[in-house]
Amino acid sequence: MKRQERDKVEIVPYKKVWLEQFEIAKRCLLTVLGDICIRIDHIGSTSIPNMPAKDRIDIQIGVSEISPAICDTINQRISKLNLPNAHLSQDHLPPNELCHADWRKIYLQGVTDQWAFKANIHIRKVGAKNFKYALLFRDYLSIDDDTAKAYAFFKQTLASQIPDDRDLYSQLKDPVCDLIMISARRWKDKTTYPLCSEQTMR
Repeated sequence: MKRQERDKVEIVPYKKVWLEQFEIAKRCLLTVLGDICIRIDHIGSTSIPNMPAKDRIDIQIGVSEISPAICDTINQRISKLNLPNAHLSQDHLPPNELCHADWRKIYLQGVTDQWAFKANIHIRKVGAKNFKYALLFRDYLSIDDDTAKAYAFFKQTLASQIPDDRDLYSQLKDPVCDLIMISARRWKDKTTYPLCSEQTMR
């Protein structure tokens, strides 16, 4: 079966408009989610300065817990934006991670009347391992130019080899992200850099 065009993996040069798109989405989401939302962050490659990426921003919403009840509440509220329903999901489990609960999330993607760009929305428990992973990954690649350039080259090469298989692209990219995180954690343990991931924000 031929894959649809929307499933193609294409890495494009960094766009400053991604920052503006995040702010638009953030305002809309804060308006409808209200007190269920503890914080909202721009994550993923589009949040990293000068990083080539898929032209689709990633947003992380921090909540107090991940549960069917929270998912239902979120769906009730985001219906005002005409977004597709969110669903319970789980992130890639890094090696030696045995607690699946730390990697659960609520996930949705789509375009709404409020914004015309593509967005992936990851809803995670504040303080959970997957929540901290996304923020530390972003913060580390934002300051380590050599690692960021190597990661960008890897993504571009991988996308050029398997442009029609988004699932395989993600599966092959995940272990590389785990390797980067080894250095990121070592950096965090010895740095005095004021990580955005340690700040409370909305």
